Amino acid sequence: MIYYWIKTLHISTVIFTVSFFSLRLIWMISRSGLVNRGWVRKLSQFNDTLLLIAGISLALLSHQYPFVAPWLTAKLIALLAYIILGMYALKWAKSRRSRTYFGIMALTCVGYMVLVALTRNPQPWQYLLQSIL
Repeated sequence: MIYYWIKTLHISTVIFTVSFFSLRLIWMISRSGLVNRGWVRKLSQFNDTLLLIAGISLALLSHQYPFVAPWLTAKLIALLAYIILGMYALKWAKSRRSRTYFGIMALTCVGYMVLVALTRNPQPWQYLLQSIL
């Protein structure tokens, strides 16, 4: 039963993270001052902390660990890529155009992580193609 609640928390925080990142990206592109507000950063950090705790808890409860379960390793690597691309999108890139590209790449990483989580396969396109054919 506890696994169900932690998984629900994990999925909820993923949805919030992606939605809030997208909103912050839109604010950055439209040059809104909201993107640099303190509460925006704190809310994002709080949610990401919950997300990380829930993810680690799920790994421990299911006895599936990165570098042992290939799909979880792929998710972890994609997570690191998402974090780096997100930092470029929201802070480090110089132009709005490059920030937009980095933001799209970060969201692509999220899509990949979701597909890996759903298929439990580090190459989810193979799984999806097999299920179609």
